[in-house]
Amino acid sequence: MKEKRKGPIRKAAGLAEGFAATVRRMQREREPRVLVYDETGYARVVQPDGRGQERLLEIAERMVALVEEAEAEAKPRRIRRAAASAEEDQ
Repeated sequence: MKEKRKGPIRKAAGLAEGFAATVRRMQREREPRVLVYDETGYARVVQPDGRGQERLLEIAERMVALVEEAEAEAKPRRIRRAAASAEEDQ
């Protein structure tokens, strides 16, 4: 159960909670950003209307999907290996 605050702290905490909720909502609604690193390691943000930004997003989404697919395929193998090594230990 949440403890009720009293006095001036109540007002400050209420403002902070409202501000935090607003920031979380803004982060959920913003457009995805693309960061590109040059050979020296300096990061540059590709602007939403910048040349190639849409293509870079598509490639990034495909890369994430491939990683998720590989993890899903590897999970059953890890479980089988763990079970086999547990049987060997007995």
